[in-house]
Amino acid sequence: MTPPSVFIIILQYNNSEDTIKCLNSVKELHYPNFRTIVVDNASDKTEQDNIREYVKSQLQDLKRVSLVFNSQNLGYAGGNNIGINYALSEGADYIFILNNDTTVEPDTLDKLVTAAEQDPQVGAVGPAIIEPNKTVYHGKISWLKPELRHSTTKPKNNFLNFKEYLIGAGLLVKRGVLEKIEGLDEIFFLYFEDADFSMRAQLAGYKLQVVPEAVIHHGSSASTKKLGSPLLLRYHMRNALIFNSLNAPWTIKPFLIFWAGYVLLKNLFKMFLLPSKEKSADAIIDGVLDFYKNQFGKINP
Repeated sequence: MTPPSVFIIILQYNNSEDTIKCLNSVKELHYPNFRTIVVDNASDKTEQDNIREYVKSQLQDLKRVSLVFNSQNLGYAGGNNIGINYALSEGADYIFILNNDTTVEPDTLDKLVTAAEQDPQVGAVGPAIIEPNKTVYHGKISWLKPELRHSTTKPKNNFLNFKEYLIGAGLLVKRGVLEKIEGLDEIFFLYFEDADFSMRAQLAGYKLQVVPEAVIHHGSSASTKKLGSPLLLRYHMRNALIFNSLNAPWTIKPFLIFWAGYVLLKNLFKMFLLPSKEKSADAIIDGVLDFYKNQFGKINP
């Protein structure tokens, strides 16, 4: 009996060196039925050429690898959605979203698929993620906060509750989930997409599971660092407001405008009283204003 087909989607925005390390680990996977799609999000020409040459030189080992080059940077959600739609059109049973700054263990995919196949109600599973100074298993949602937290504690029975989410650095999703709730929400562009996707999957009736024995290694993302710290703060603030407006309980949503007002006042004071914090405070204020001006997707500073 043929194992389910898995399409691995690796999104690249520059940093072809990380992508190549990721692909080097992917080609060692034991799982017998997978294909790989590298989606390039309008990287520099040198970075695109690097990945073309690598795939060409390693084609025998990499087996079935497809390269997709976007004409513009579509962000984490948009770039991965290109890969998701391609994979579904090719008959994928599972989609494995994998950050390009990760590496996988040879048995990672076997363990993830085995766990997902054991329960038809499970819609998506995630591995343990080993970071430079800790191992994380899932994310935790706190309402009216500008950032989400990763947890170093395994969830009870390995299943998530409604205030927890699977981390997008490594995420195996069943085809049926993507056909029912579609892909990642491109309104975010960057940050909060995985938490939003997890909540929508659970609302659609699917269970989410962590598979601690499946392991990936995750470094810090050089792609996002290149965007610059103030811009990242702006994305975090705007997207936190979007995420809360879409997903927070009805008891929380009325307080959203008061939280936004508090953040505005706090950062206005910082701009005038703490010159060293001016750029970061200005970026956070812009994030709040972006939300209320309905400026979603990619931010053009």
